[in-house]
Amino acid sequence: MSRAAIAALAAIATLGCAAIHAQSDFVTAVTASHPIAYFRLDAATGKSQVGAATWKSVGGVAIAAPGAPVAASLSKFAKLNGSDAFVTTTQYGGVGGTASILAWVNLAELPSKANHFFYVAGESENGNDLDVQFETDNALRFYTASGGHISYTPSPSTLVNQWHMILVTLDTASHSRHIYWDGKSVASDQGGGESGKQSAFTIGESIVFTGRFFHGGIQDVALWNRALKTNEVADIFAASKSTASPAEESPSSDLPAASGAPVPTTGPFATKAKVEIEDANGPVQLKREEQIAYIFLSAIENIEHECQLTLQHVCSFSQILSGSDSHGGQIEHLKFDPNKTDPNYVYTLAASGMAWEAHANPKKPGLKGFCSMSRNIGTTTVTYSNAGKAGWTDTELGNRGMEGDSFSTQ
Repeated sequence: MSRAAIAALAAIATLGCAAIHAQSDFVTAVTASHPIAYFRLDAATGKSQVGAATWKSVGGVAIAAPGAPVAASLSKFAKLNGSDAFVTTTQYGGVGGTASILAWVNLAELPSKANHFFYVAGESENGNDLDVQFETDNALRFYTASGGHISYTPSPSTLVNQWHMILVTLDTASHSRHIYWDGKSVASDQGGGESGKQSAFTIGESIVFTGRFFHGGIQDVALWNRALKTNEVADIFAASKSTASPAEESPSSDLPAASGAPVPTTGPFATKAKVEIEDANGPVQLKREEQIAYIFLSAIENIEHECQLTLQHVCSFSQILSGSDSHGGQIEHLKFDPNKTDPNYVYTLAASGMAWEAHANPKKPGLKGFCSMSRNIGTTTVTYSNAGKAGWTDTELGNRGMEGDSFSTQ
């Protein structure tokens, strides 16, 4: 393929992603609620969606995908390594007697296993806290004064490698505090707190109470100078594409899909994941066998993106199956070997330097073929063919997204 053709495909893919972000209902819902700062964290540095504040990555922060289900396409997130990675912002203070903080989080491990706190976001200050963090008993706590806090403990089985929306509110006049988990109120009290927060707003680590590096993914972090109401929080969560279960439930990718949900027809695995893709003519209808193939290619894309960022080279098929890099380190890997578990497709992967190309070719007529390719960090082109085997010259997918379980794991 010529350099001109590669550049053209990359430009098309970039424009498509930009259009998706512009149309995101979740982003619109958040900005319409008038936060004083809203950091998407879809790049190493950037500017708040509102106001003049900016953010900057510090330490081992990688920008990865797919992220939280906040858009029709694969959203990006800040992947924090749990040892020196966090995000600073130029937002200082800005809140008085009322405040709200929003963040989507995905823990890479339990804090009880890491044996340290996982700081989500806030404005740390001695004697006048505004901090959201997971602690080593795996409880989520919201501190609003010197030691004063409210807490909620999710089921540990729902925390690791699953996206959740956290939103906390404080109203010092009414002495009320709330923790909302995936749009629902899960804890509230009349503990109140101090007003007049003046310190820097940070994400993934407190710059006052240090050593609380978050391990996992964070994205779409917002700060308000008012306490959002319960119906506003529910509306913001509803604007996402999340299929998260209620807070008291413990969904698992190893369980059969619930009645009415998509049921896999291929391989010895179950997933509730949903796939939505579009070409230039609109939505593309997929059989469940085709969705499974697409989910495998999406997992390969996710792993290769991590390899490009962290290893500075792409990974071979054997590496994405084993989870071991050439120097003995660990990377994300596929949960299943697709060529052993999927009776309907043959999967291939060519990888060299910073470029990779993966194919899912159907074994029988009547199924679409798929091709994913990347020539540099952050740009992946995906095509499909109704006639079977797909290549880079076949029909390109513009808008594409997947909600639910992934076939990649750490």
